[in-house]
Amino acid sequence: MKRSILSLMYLVQGMRKAGIDVDEKLQTIGLRIDALDATSIIHPSLEWDVLKVIGEDVAPEKGLFIGQHYALAGYGPLLMLLVTSSDIHTVLKQGIRFQQLTHLTGHLSLQVLDSKMALCYQPQDIQIELGLLLAQCEISGTYKFIRDLYKMMGLASPQVQIDLPFQAPQDPEQLAVYHDYYGTQVKFGAASACFWFDESVFDVKIPSADIITFRLYEAKCIAELERLMSDEDAPSLIQRVQDYLELQTGLMPSMAETAQALNVPERTLRHQLQQLNTSYKQIREDIIKDKALRLMEYKEYSIEMIAELLGYSEPAAFNHAFKRWFGQSPRKYTK
Repeated sequence: MKRSILSLMYLVQGMRKAGIDVDEKLQTIGLRIDALDATSIIHPSLEWDVLKVIGEDVAPEKGLFIGQHYALAGYGPLLMLLVTSSDIHTVLKQGIRFQQLTHLTGHLSLQVLDSKMALCYQPQDIQIELGLLLAQCEISGTYKFIRDLYKMMGLASPQVQIDLPFQAPQDPEQLAVYHDYYGTQVKFGAASACFWFDESVFDVKIPSADIITFRLYEAKCIAELERLMSDEDAPSLIQRVQDYLELQTGLMPSMAETAQALNVPERTLRHQLQQLNTSYKQIREDIIKDKALRLMEYKEYSIEMIAELLGYSEPAAFNHAFKRWFGQSPRKYTK
């Protein structure tokens, strides 16, 4: 299943705010995070390749700070679905149902024990440093999400006991940082991350509940989930290159930058594309052609703006390329 690009965008923004110079790393693979198309989707294998680049030499403990900068704003239909739910139990069920629409790479579940219930998060892989970094980010971000969501719904934040799936820091100062954020009741060394609430929280009614709006955004979330599931197969090399070039607007990454992002030697990438009867230049040009037509169909952009969005230094160069592709000028095409 593909994922929304928003997850990667939030991670990069969180790294920036946590003082990590992530943009220099992104430059090595030709990725400009501020130029990403926020509506685009990314295959997990490609996302992982990018994560390996930006996560290199970042201490996993930094994830505690990175996750604190995640925000509700990008969740769109899912956020509206949650805040118009009837009660907290429904919020948790819908959050688990549509977890693929969140920033999480791990897995959410619900656990009930005695008079307590927990929203549990199982990280993807904390045996490697990058997996542990992502887990720290996503657990920290989920805790912030819970508190921000309660505030947005007009409810007082409940008491939460937190279990963390990694060992407590040996440094007392570092341990105090965790206590400051999660509270002194935090427990380390658990099998998974769990946010424990009193079971009575299940039945708390949400002031902003609205069944009509809820059904509307439920349909939107289902449609978005279907879009992400549209391509379950492992992508071919051509598809991986296409997916990477589709991510951003403006100047396209070079072949060397794309090869670096895909963790493939440039010479190997060139040779394998030749074996598939295509080339990087051809794939890039096809992507630009498709984007040009999509932008022109919106009828909201001038030719000058489209040229800029496609990475052309001046409209004349775009006009020349468009006429070569389609046999007529952009202005004539739109008439």
